Amino acid sequence: MKSILKLGLVSAISLFLALPAFSADVTMRISLQLPLKSHLGQNLLVFKDQVESKSGGAIVVEIYDSAQLYKDKEVPAAVGSGSIEAGVASLTRYVGDIPAVDIFYQPFLFDTEAKVRKAVAKGSEIRGPIDEAIKGTGSTVLWWQAYGGAIMLSKGGAIKNPDDMKGKKVRVFGKTLGQFVEATGGAPTLISGSEQYLAYQRGTVDVGMTGVSGVKSRKLFEVMDTITKTNHGDIEFIVVANSKWFNSLSDKHKKIIISSALIAEKDVRDKVSAIEADAYALAESKGMKIDTPSKA
Repeated sequence: MKSILKLGLVSAISLFLALPAFSADVTMRISLQLPLKSHLGQNLLVFKDQVESKSGGAIVVEIYDSAQLYKDKEVPAAVGSGSIEAGVASLTRYVGDIPAVDIFYQPFLFDTEAKVRKAVAKGSEIRGPIDEAIKGTGSTVLWWQAYGGAIMLSKGGAIKNPDDMKGKKVRVFGKTLGQFVEATGGAPTLISGSEQYLAYQRGTVDVGMTGVSGVKSRKLFEVMDTITKTNHGDIEFIVVANSKWFNSLSDKHKKIIISSALIAEKDVRDKVSAIEADAYALAESKGMKIDTPSKA
């Protein structure tokens, strides 16, 4: 009899503990190519905490990091088709449908934080039309994630001038950046962010191109030894949601997601400079050389 009572008590407790999971009205899965410990991953956690707290658990946010579900290049199609509710993608992944997104990768155009902030402000003359155009792909932009300035990675020496790029294979993540490399005499190679480590380790490319925070989160200091602080482009990621899914939500739930996205966007934008400084410090502590080319 005691065994039966004990079994019944355990079952009741298990059912009680499981109730919150079944009480969610909405599940929002988000695909991320970077590790959860990256600053973009941590930013998604800010969003998750806000959404779940404001909704009282009615909306549950599930984050699938490290390209578990989709690589960066696959996210626009996956979200646009409704295969997943939301995802994080490099802005330049939309260049095929919206060539204007590559304005952020025009070499040295956005060379100050003030210029970047003005351009990426919600509803700005630059961002506004881009957000609107992305709706045509079946997705709705929730917020932009600051990733910092573009840098060069190499082995055995810095990339001090265009001559240092001649004849070298260079990892790029966008069409305009590829044209930039070609103009210097290099050979651009499009490689997803999650595939960088192996590409550098195996010598698939000679020179890397990324944001310094990626050197930390992806441990690229293990396969490259020099950072050249070119800051030749502004790297932006965007968090997009499938439009049909988002529009099907109640007004209350949409407001919670939008307000939480605004908080997450401000949080990452305000922290990006400190995040970059921390990543540079870590890279140096791991033995990497940091070079800043002369503007003369």
